[in-house]
Amino acid sequence: MAAPSFGIELSFTATVVIALIVVGYFFLIPAFGTYFSRFSRDINDFFFSGQRFAWWLAAASMVATGIGSYSYLKYSEQGFRTGMSSAMTYTNDWFIVPFFMFGWLPIIYFARVRSIPEYFERRFNRTARYIAVCIIMAYMFFYIGYNLFTIGVALEGMFGLPVLYSVPVVAMFLGAYVTFGGQTAVIFTDLFQGIMLYVAGGIAILAGIYALGGFAEWWSFLPESHRLPFVHLTENEKFNTSGLFWGEALAGSIAFTFMNQGFIMRYLAIKSVHEGRKASLFNVLITLPLSAVIVGAVGWIAKALIVKQASSGGVLEGLDPIHIENTFHTFIIVTWETLQHNSWLFGFVIAALTAALMSTIDTLINACAAIGIYDIYKPLIKPDADDRHYLKAARWASVITTVIGVLLVIWFANQQGSLMQIHYKGVMVIIPSIVTTIFLGAFWKRFTAPAACISMLVGSVLTIITNWTPNWIDPLSWFVSGPHNDVYIYMRALFGMVVTGVVGVVISFLTQPRKTAEIQGLTIDTLDAGMAIYKGGEPNHELGEKVRRLPLKIDDSIEEGIIRLTPKVMDLLKAREGDLVYVEDSRWFLGGLRSDHLKAGTPCDGPDNAVLMSGKTADNGYLLERRTVTLEKIF
Repeated sequence: MAAPSFGIELSFTATVVIALIVVGYFFLIPAFGTYFSRFSRDINDFFFSGQRFAWWLAAASMVATGIGSYSYLKYSEQGFRTGMSSAMTYTNDWFIVPFFMFGWLPIIYFARVRSIPEYFERRFNRTARYIAVCIIMAYMFFYIGYNLFTIGVALEGMFGLPVLYSVPVVAMFLGAYVTFGGQTAVIFTDLFQGIMLYVAGGIAILAGIYALGGFAEWWSFLPESHRLPFVHLTENEKFNTSGLFWGEALAGSIAFTFMNQGFIMRYLAIKSVHEGRKASLFNVLITLPLSAVIVGAVGWIAKALIVKQASSGGVLEGLDPIHIENTFHTFIIVTWETLQHNSWLFGFVIAALTAALMSTIDTLINACAAIGIYDIYKPLIKPDADDRHYLKAARWASVITTVIGVLLVIWFANQQGSLMQIHYKGVMVIIPSIVTTIFLGAFWKRFTAPAACISMLVGSVLTIITNWTPNWIDPLSWFVSGPHNDVYIYMRALFGMVVTGVVGVVISFLTQPRKTAEIQGLTIDTLDAGMAIYKGGEPNHELGEKVRRLPLKIDDSIEEGIIRLTPKVMDLLKAREGDLVYVEDSRWFLGGLRSDHLKAGTPCDGPDNAVLMSGKTADNGYLLERRTVTLEKIF
C-alpha cells in the first residue's frame, strides 16, 4: 500500500519536535502503567482488578477504550462529507442500554463469568463455548490489527516510516505495561489517556473555531445539510441513516456492549452491579455524545473552512490555502493548518492519536489474554495449576496476542478501499451470529443448546458466503437505493442477525431446553438465584447508609475474608452476619484501588467503631492500617 500524503509539509525542525513528543509519550505511558503492576498479585487482579473500582473510574477510562486510533481520522472524514450526522455512530446505543443495565450486566456479574465464552458453556454446552471462542477472538484480533494498521498509516504519512517497520515498535511499547500491569494498569493508563484525548481534541476544535472567526462564523458557513442530525435516510449507499442503524447500530452497538470482552472486563472490574449501571448510564448520556463531538467536529469545521475560503476568494486571513484532496486526511490537514504550523501543539495532538491507539488495544490485548487463559489454557492444557502459574501464563498470552496483532497488519496493508470500508467489511461479517445468540440466550429461557450451536454456525457461514452472493441481502436492503456494493457493508449484519435468529428460534422449538435448575442466574428471569449464588446466601436488600472514615485495626485471630463491626455500624449499614460489605480506603480519589469485598462476621464491641480484620485480609485488599476506611453493604 502506497504511503498516503496528508497534504502537509513538515520542516526538519517540526518533524523532530513532533517525533520527540510522540516518542516521549511512548516511554511515559508504559512507565505509568507498569507502576500499577504492583496491584496485580493474582489472576483475578490481573484481569478484573479484584472487582474493586468505583463507577466513575471505570467510566472515565472507557473514554479512551471507545476512541480508537482510527476514530479521529474516520469520523472527521465523515463529518466533512455528511456533517453532524457523523455523530450517529456514537449516539445510537440508547435502545440497548436497558437490556444491558438490567439484564446482561447483572447476569454476567453475579454469575462470576470470567469470559463471554465461559457464559456460553454454562448457559448451553462446551461446543457453544468454543464456537464463541473462535468468533470473539476473530473480532478482537481484527480490532487489534486494525488499530495498529491505522496508526502505522498515520506515522507513515507523517514521517515516511513504512507501516511494517513502525507498527512493531509501537506494539513493543504498548505490550509492555499490559503484559506486566494487567487490567489495573489498563484502567489507570486509560484514565490518563482519556483526559489527554479530550484535551487534544478540544485544542483542535478551538483552533478551528478561532480560525473561522468564532462559533457564529462556523455556523453561518456550515451548509444546511451539514447541520442536520440525520441525512440520506435511504438514497446514499455509502452513508445512509437506515443502513447505518440496521448494520452498525443494531449489530455493532450490541457487539461492543454485550460481547466485546474488553468492555465486559471493564464492567466486571467495578465494585458492584449498581455502580456498573451508573457507569453504563454515564457512558451513554455523557461520554459517547461528547466523544462524537471530539472525533467528528474537526470535519464539521473543515467543511465551513472550505466554504468560507471559496466565498472569500480562496484565502483566509492567517492561514495557508486548505486543500483536502483525500477526505480521509481531513483531521490531519485541518489541524495542522488551523494550529498555524505550531509543531508543539500539533505534536501533542498527534500524541493523542497514539493515545487512542494504545488505550483501545491495551483493553483488547488484556481481553484476548483473558480468553486465552480462562477458555483455552486453563480448561484444556493446565487445569490444576496455581495462581502464580496462571499469572505468568497470562503475561505470555498478552505477548502472543500482541504478536498476532502485528502480523495481521500485513493483511490489512494489502486491502483495498478506505479505512471505513475495511472496518465494516470485516466487523459486519464476524459479529451478527454471536450477538443474536447472546441476546436470545440471556432473554429467552426456552433457547436451547443445539439451537445456539447450529444458529451460530449457520449464521456465520451464510453471512460469509454473502461476500460472493450479495443478492441474498436484497430482500433486507430494498429500501436503500443506489449501487449495492456499499449497501451490503451495512446490511450484511442485519442479514446475519435475521438468519441466526430464525434458525435459532425454529430449532429451539424442535429441541428440549435445559432444566431451569441448570441455568440459575444465567437468564433474566433467574437473577434472584444468581444473586444468592454470588453471595453464598440469601441476599439482604434492605437499604443502609455508607459509613465513612472508620479506623482499621488488625486482629489476626479473625478468619481471612471476614470483618467484625460494632452493632452501631452494623445497624447503620443495615447489615447482618454473612452479608457482603465493600471496604475501601476513605480517600475517594483512589477510586477503589485499595479495597475489597468482605463478609460481615459476628458483631464486636468497640468504643471507636473500629473495623477489625486480619493482616492477611487487609493485605489482600491493599488496605493500610494507618488509613481510615469507608464501608458499604452490597447485599
